[in-house]
Amino acid sequence: MTSQKSLSQVLGAHIHALQFDDLPPATVEKAKDCFIDYFASAFSGLGHPLSDTYIDLAHRLGGTGPCPVLGRGQGSNPAYAAFANAAIGHISETDDGHRASIMHIGTVVIPVIVALAEQLGANGKQCIESCVVGYDAAIGVGEALGPEHYHTWHTTATAGCFGAAAAAAKLMGLGAEQCAHTLGHAGTLTAGLWQFLEDGRVEAKALHPGNSALNGVTAAYLASADIPGADRIFEGERGLFKAMSASPDPDALLKGIARPPYTPATSFRIDEANFKAYPTCGQTHSMIDAARTIMASHSIRAHDVTRIEARVYQKTLDIADIKDPKSVEQAKFSLSFCLAMLLARGKLTFTNITDEALYDPEIRTLMGRIEVVHAPDMEKLFPACRPCVVTVECGEEVHSAENHYRRGDPETPMSRQDMKDKFAELAGAHVAASEQKALLHWIEDLDQASDIFDFHRFARQ
Repeated sequence: MTSQKSLSQVLGAHIHALQFDDLPPATVEKAKDCFIDYFASAFSGLGHPLSDTYIDLAHRLGGTGPCPVLGRGQGSNPAYAAFANAAIGHISETDDGHRASIMHIGTVVIPVIVALAEQLGANGKQCIESCVVGYDAAIGVGEALGPEHYHTWHTTATAGCFGAAAAAAKLMGLGAEQCAHTLGHAGTLTAGLWQFLEDGRVEAKALHPGNSALNGVTAAYLASADIPGADRIFEGERGLFKAMSASPDPDALLKGIARPPYTPATSFRIDEANFKAYPTCGQTHSMIDAARTIMASHSIRAHDVTRIEARVYQKTLDIADIKDPKSVEQAKFSLSFCLAMLLARGKLTFTNITDEALYDPEIRTLMGRIEVVHAPDMEKLFPACRPCVVTVECGEEVHSAENHYRRGDPETPMSRQDMKDKFAELAGAHVAASEQKALLHWIEDLDQASDIFDFHRFARQ
């Protein structure tokens, strides 16, 4: 080791040092939006049979314990409670994301807080601190790994492990050295390959955030037991960047990562998070927005459409170009289905992608008229934005719209009321209105909360 601090030591110092009073008011409010968004997604996930599977696995593998597992009155140990809650939060594909790192963050960071906060006696301000450093770590690592990493590795699973680890270390009150060791352990434990998409096994996707949360908590407990982790887990010769990235950008890891002393002008990576306006893969959203722009300006009926062309960047083709979806889960990764559904039904909501819609003859016919093509000129703009051009042909009439940012991106943000409306739509079928109101009240006053919400009360009967 040289006298120069490693990347994990610098990041670990930030995780340890950050205090609530260092956060700008806008960052605090953004963290609250992230909590609202996670629970909206998680409650939606509770309506899927896979949620029971992950909950049962948490109890079979982790036993029973004091840490809350959403959907059951019986909890588990910290790692497996986080595992189940993270998987549940990703099942419905409605959770938040970040453009440049190409990942989901809330579903790996916030489940760790849910699992640990009651046991550790944390207050609301500590929950916000843990959330912010978790987003800082996950986004920083994801961006440093670069977009090429995303071709083979699911960044939510790999970089996400560091976000979960950072949140756990912060909430557990670990020292700076222990936080750095936590990151070292997280790097050894991180994993998550995209092959399940190649094999048509979309149902396996929720395992990735689940595993990230589990391993992140494990990493923090290893460090708390004074087991040292690798000091140069990121930049070392046999570290993360060498193993998982063809063109890593180590500087990106700490880009935007605040270092003490903090100032009122300090910004945090959580400020860059985006929220989903649709329950589909994020690589479909820009095109959905472009199609909505066309529909808002022209009276278009599905049976009048003769051809649709979507000019997109390569990652859309890699991730979201399932031509013949056989399940609702696969439909969310089918840009052709999403566009056809929007045009045929007039809207795409968080609840109207159903088995009935999947095989609607009108939607299936329209899917056959949609062509998704790679546009090399879009590539230079990705991943800073999500560029596309959608063209809808209705006989002789041709309508086009270009779009770079998605509804819910920081450039086109959703309001707090938008977030609450999304929450109500996703949670409505699974959580009583009184419980929804109570949780939203706790989140909106999180910076004043002296104790933790009783998440055990979300057990289904």
